Amino acid sequence: MTIRKATFDETQRILDYALVVLKESTMGFVKPRVEIANLIMAPILADGGYYLIYEKNRTIHGWIGVGTIYDSYSEEVVGTIPEVYVFPAYRGQGVAEKLFHEAFRHLKTENVNKVQLNVFAGNHAKKLYEKIGFHDVSTLMEKDLD
Repeated sequence: MTIRKATFDETQRILDYALVVLKESTMGFVKPRVEIANLIMAPILADGGYYLIYEKNRTIHGWIGVGTIYDSYSEEVVGTIPEVYVFPAYRGQGVAEKLFHEAFRHLKTENVNKVQLNVFAGNHAKKLYEKIGFHDVSTLMEKDLD
């Protein structure tokens, strides 16, 4: 088992899964479209962000996007995890948790002291995020006016 930064070609292959990841992670709140998927990770990658991949027997089992953003509320640069994905066949084996811990290690070497992510209501992954130490900071609420 290896966790390492994705190569350029691997990053391109990961980006090919953007619609799958968007559909699954947004729990139906967002209609999966290429334009929306590109808006999520492209700015992070353009600003020095990257993917870490979990690889075993030369097969990618999953990945995590890692980057930094400026948090205007705390007025500091914080780590961001815009995406984490594990192929269904490898879920429940601790892949995502290992990816998170490696992402935290990378962010610490970049002198980042805090990391944030967004999770949609109803996404079962929230339990994992809480298990590894994430906590609620704010809640985005909406109301349809139709």
